Amino acid sequence: MAARSKRMRKNAPDDRLARERVFDAAADLFYRKGIQAVGVEAIVRQAGVAKISMYRGFPSKDALVVAYLVDRSAEFWQQWDAAFGRYDDDPRAQLHAIMRHLARRTTHSGYRGCPFLNFCCEFPPGSHAGRRVAEAAKRELRRRFLRIAEALRAPRPKQLADSLLLMAEGAYGISQSLGGRDSPANAMVWAAQALVEAQLQP
Repeated sequence: MAARSKRMRKNAPDDRLARERVFDAAADLFYRKGIQAVGVEAIVRQAGVAKISMYRGFPSKDALVVAYLVDRSAEFWQQWDAAFGRYDDDPRAQLHAIMRHLARRTTHSGYRGCPFLNFCCEFPPGSHAGRRVAEAAKRELRRRFLRIAEALRAPRPKQLADSLLLMAEGAYGISQSLGGRDSPANAMVWAAQALVEAQLQP
């Protein structure tokens, strides 16, 4: 029993490394090619590990998909707070910075869209546990726009927040058809300002 425990401890670093390699490969493939188009064979081949190594870290491909979405959500909000948290006392400046960032991101060459929106396009409601993660990310984005609208003292903050959310989601979506330098997403900063002014005018 003691010898078996010692072997398990010795193998633990190798298992963690294999898990990380599987996760990194899956995250790259899922984002570039789509989740349903990527099979387990492609993941382990890119990761350079045996299939059994994948299943030691993730009991199924579905579990790997959920882990991918959870990681993307955590990373997205961490980057959001780091980039826009300093504007918490100035909602106009914060909204301007957010829309400018989204315009740059969604018109960047090679951008493959929002991972949560991409997932929802592949999986209808109720078909996959990852829907909960994707939908939670969108609800959080809606909540943050509402917080900005309330800080701006908009007379109809929910209407303004939902309009801003639709604009952001539209930029994510159109990036895959009319992306690049001439994308309509470049109008986001102007459009957001126009929406705010329309609500705040006497």
